[in-house]
Amino acid sequence: IGDAALLNRLEDHKAMLRRLADPRITTRAQADSIIAGAVPIYWMTAGLHSTELGPPEMVMELAYRLAVEDGEPFETIRHNVITLITPVLEVDGRTRQVEWYRRHVQGYTDRNDMPPRSPPFWGHYTFHDNNRDGIMVSQPLTRNYLEVFFEWRPTVSLDLHESVPLLYVSGGTGPYNETIDPLTIGEWHMLANYEVARVTSMDMPGVWTWGFYTGWYPGYLLWVTNNHNAMGRFYETFGNGTAETMERDLSDASYAGKKITTRQWYRSVPPPAKLNWSMRNNTNYMETGAIASLEMVAENPRLFLENFYRKGVRAMERGRSRPPYAFHIPAEQHDRDAARQLIDILRLQGIEVGVVTKDVDLGEDHQLAEGDLIVSSNQPFGPLARNLLMKQEFPEDAEHSPYDDVAWTLGLMLGVETHRIDDAAVLEVPVDPLAGDGPFAPGADLPRRRNVWAIPHLGQRELGPFRFAIPDVPVYAAGAAFEDGGRSFPAGTLLIDADSVSEAQLRSALSTRALELVSLRRMPDVERHTLDVPRIAVFQSWLSTQNAGWVRYTLDQAGVPYTLIGKDRVRAGNLGRDFDVLLIPQFGGGTRAKSIVAGVDPKWSPLAYTTTPEYPSHGVILSADDITGGIGFVGLEAIRLFVTEGGTLVALGSGTTLVTETGMIHDVSIKRPSGLNTPGSVITAKVLQPDSPLTYGYPELTHVFRGNGPLFSVAKYRRYLVPLQFGTKYVGLDAADDDDEADESDADDAPPLVLSGGVVKGKLDGEAAMVHTTLGDGHLVLFAWNPMHRHITQHDHALVYNAIMFWNDLDRPGAAEDASP
Repeated sequence: IGDAALLNRLEDHKAMLRRLADPRITTRAQADSIIAGAVPIYWMTAGLHSTELGPPEMVMELAYRLAVEDGEPFETIRHNVITLITPVLEVDGRTRQVEWYRRHVQGYTDRNDMPPRSPPFWGHYTFHDNNRDGIMVSQPLTRNYLEVFFEWRPTVSLDLHESVPLLYVSGGTGPYNETIDPLTIGEWHMLANYEVARVTSMDMPGVWTWGFYTGWYPGYLLWVTNNHNAMGRFYETFGNGTAETMERDLSDASYAGKKITTRQWYRSVPPPAKLNWSMRNNTNYMETGAIASLEMVAENPRLFLENFYRKGVRAMERGRSRPPYAFHIPAEQHDRDAARQLIDILRLQGIEVGVVTKDVDLGEDHQLAEGDLIVSSNQPFGPLARNLLMKQEFPEDAEHSPYDDVAWTLGLMLGVETHRIDDAAVLEVPVDPLAGDGPFAPGADLPRRRNVWAIPHLGQRELGPFRFAIPDVPVYAAGAAFEDGGRSFPAGTLLIDADSVSEAQLRSALSTRALELVSLRRMPDVERHTLDVPRIAVFQSWLSTQNAGWVRYTLDQAGVPYTLIGKDRVRAGNLGRDFDVLLIPQFGGGTRAKSIVAGVDPKWSPLAYTTTPEYPSHGVILSADDITGGIGFVGLEAIRLFVTEGGTLVALGSGTTLVTETGMIHDVSIKRPSGLNTPGSVITAKVLQPDSPLTYGYPELTHVFRGNGPLFSVAKYRRYLVPLQFGTKYVGLDAADDDDEADESDADDAPPLVLSGGVVKGKLDGEAAMVHTTLGDGHLVLFAWNPMHRHITQHDHALVYNAIMFWNDLDRPGAAEDASP
């Protein structure tokens, strides 16, 4: 939206902003000329979270007013700003939500006594986490957003949401992400203060900033703009989650430790304790704020364009003057496929990657080999490269708790070796632009055929899925390390008789996987596991589909077949007839078994999620005539029988409560230590049972990504149930009791407990990270964290695939396996 003069030269304006974005092709004088003739592009987005019904309605009205309304500020906005509006980002979710409202929610006006306001699904995989994919860019929605950004280069973005009363204008309490330019932070507050003052001046109470969210995590969708030298913000307007008008009580609502009804420096006129709130109120507040925001940008176009250019200049200057100057990614990687994905992510984000053209010795253990990769900080998006590749250190003295994950170091998250280089000489290393996948391309050519094919197990995320790519071929895994031709192979190495598989089958299975295939002269003389392909069921509760969605996405991407089941299939029993492995994903971090067993309140029965002519978007992914109720005690007994009759149950994070809080097993229980806070951090872990198939591929000291959730209570005399622990502290029968709150590892040279991220402030070092126990003839493998979190914790995926791949090769744990200090 803009006046005719702007729209007639739309492509010219887009081109000018693309030139401003790269100071290497635009001199200061050229930038001044562009700024004099260009205008900012302001991108407004709505409908990301489907239950937040107001924003898509508001922007349609706003678009009309911006296009046709006379007088100020509309004429100045049309003349000085190109406004880009996306009315609905999550289009499938919007359709499902509207149909859900009409089918089940319409007419209910008591917010405390109404059916669930949301349908079970929004997008095909993601629910609320569609706003947490800005780093991995795994979903089409995120990729579309990134593509639009690079095409239009919007100077300012505003993502419209609903939650807190009455209108929150983002600014954040801090701590702020350390790689974001101070100019961006200044713009956040400049616009926020103007909008709060402008809307409040119109006798609209309850408009505020600062006291919600931090500004640390860079993976939100709108942070695509902040990460690329533009400026992104969001609104949270009060909403009812339906189109109905409701009486709302705000008397108990608090943010940043202060009641919402109190006057603060950031909220000069608080909202009343009680009020009637409607969709019209929602629109009025949000639209007034958006117009004020556009007004501010329209009155200061040169300022925002100047800042846009200067942020690119300052990024280059920091890359030349402050360490780290670059990051080194060796061509030799234990997981080449993960390294390929890391490179894909960087380039998708607009970060340039170079290939070293000759061997270079930088000293201090920084030897660069020809073919290695270098990511320089001296580029327009150098700060983003630092953000993604450096370790995070969330401040220990932060006044306010983190709003989301506090770590995202891609080398650790994906399991890729990277090295920070603080020597400015790296900027002079000759490199060529990386073409294609470089050293991490999938294997198209096979080595010379001998008698046995082998793939070393090094914890690669694609090793387990490879087995599913050739389901009809007998595949074995070495039960111990061995040597062949002077080379050592670790336990867990996959072995295939060359006569049992065609080269075409191998090429097909390896065409998308950068796995090393080795030809051996003979089958090694070691114990072997026969890797029977299991039939997998993934359980989903109708109360929480988000994390099951990420599991589905991960398995689908890996080509691992599974069947998604809900409460009705579990309650029907006889699970072992159809399945060998039952995978229970993480639910919410604080989920207890009661909610899984009880499910959605049956008072609202029946709540159908089925496809009908009137509701064609429903019944997709999984359907049910009635989503109320949970698995119940009948379902719980069905799961118990599944395990006792020889099935394997794999539970992630809070999904473990289904067996640990219900009395299904007796040797492990749940604990939730007070004060412990691991809000998404990379934690050191130690393998206690290297001979267990569950830990194949991982070194003794490794790491995992842990968010908040329950821990396991395992008696010291049952420590043999723990193949993997958090930290390095020894916990055994002869270990001294330690009641100190602080974590302390025994060895002076032990790595820190937190490798990236922060907080903790409670006992975690030495706690069980994974438990393996038995029930009847079956096995239970329990994870005290969610190893399939948002598709970003891919370093941890092989642990899940180990549990699945070796589902019927696990020995019964016994006291003789207790780890020594």
